Amino acid sequence: MSSSPPILSLRDYGVAFGDRVVLNAVNLEIDGPGVMVVMGPMATGKSTLLRTIAGINHAVPSFRTWGDAAFAGEPLGTEHAPALVAQNARLMLSSVLENMISDLPERSQLTPLAKREVAARLLVEAGLERLLDSLDCSVVELPLAMQRHLAIARTAASNPRLLCVDEPTANLNWEESLPLLRFLRAQGEKRGVLVVSHNQQDALELGGQTALLAGGAVQACAPTLEFFRHPATPLIEDFVRTGSCVMPSPGAKPEEVDESMLPLLKPLPDEATNYVREGLGPRGFLWLKKGRLAGTPRPGIVQDIEYDLAALKRVGLTTLVSLTTRPVDPALLERYGIQGIHMPVKDMHAPTEEEAERMCNRVSGLIANGHVVAYHCRAGLGRTGTLLASHLILEGKNAVQALEIVRRIEQRWVQSNEQERFLERFADFVSSRQKKSGQPAHV
Repeated sequence: MSSSPPILSLRDYGVAFGDRVVLNAVNLEIDGPGVMVVMGPMATGKSTLLRTIAGINHAVPSFRTWGDAAFAGEPLGTEHAPALVAQNARLMLSSVLENMISDLPERSQLTPLAKREVAARLLVEAGLERLLDSLDCSVVELPLAMQRHLAIARTAASNPRLLCVDEPTANLNWEESLPLLRFLRAQGEKRGVLVVSHNQQDALELGGQTALLAGGAVQACAPTLEFFRHPATPLIEDFVRTGSCVMPSPGAKPEEVDESMLPLLKPLPDEATNYVREGLGPRGFLWLKKGRLAGTPRPGIVQDIEYDLAALKRVGLTTLVSLTTRPVDPALLERYGIQGIHMPVKDMHAPTEEEAERMCNRVSGLIANGHVVAYHCRAGLGRTGTLLASHLILEGKNAVQALEIVRRIEQRWVQSNEQERFLERFADFVSSRQKKSGQPAHV
């Protein structure tokens, strides 16, 4: 009888952004339920690893990977990936109740009373009994530690095979961190939990396994107590003593490395160095749906406008939607084979529900006919993120889910309280339209 495949399996897995190699030959396996803590020096690629296996880095045009990656026995991909609670997750929309039930598959079948009962049960299971009398309070009113705990509990409530959490106790003291860590440890009894942390005390509290990521690869992995109390190598001993260790960066050249480090220098595989350079978009360009729908700053804000338009053409853009008061010159766009659409929205504001619906439907129609579309405002953040989130709402996401998805890609997408409130109104608007038309309501 064959055993179940590992929850996560990475074999000689590498990650790069253009020519910049961040991870090289990562070997890591999570067989079943339990906690694994990934630690390592600053800027060594720990968050990149989580964002990559969660499918988020695919939004960056220059992103590429090599090696083998499987999740629950299937190839790792954007539609088949672990759940991630990102570092500094922003929960600034809606109530405790709405956040707690937003990711539940059965949400649309629950009555209002049932929603409150389910939310209350989930809060108790998460150790957040203090919020039982605050179901209707906005999450922005909660202390940071409670917001962080709620974000993790909400994601865990959707029952993922693997729950990834990036720096859960950042900017928290030990007293604030302890309930959150105990909740994560309890989750490890039900599912795989992969935590990135810089705090050795956190790792000891979580238990399970600890892995050291340095030099673009996993240098060691051992039971947590053994890792810290009986370091197996001088490298681990150095890390345990100082919180850091010295390893050559992946892709470093021999002449750039101290002679004592040369034995540790690992050459890059052919897949890392021999690749066809894909077209890169302008600075700040990010895909919501790779090859179909994106957001970008206004061309000409950072670089020369023709430089930016040439970059947009390289990524295959056919249509640019201007949300600024003044659109990009249509004649200039035409020179690069790009058509322009204009829907002016005041800075830090949002369109009306009817305007957003019309524009999203128009853009969706263009995409269905093979067009590649990007929205832009001035910086490509507030108004741009709002329209991108509106697309997700029309596709069936609720406001909380839509906001979380776009902010995982770019945490500054959707910038003002007015834009957040618009997404809630737009979700209600879409739900009401669907009910009137007899379509299933996504609420």
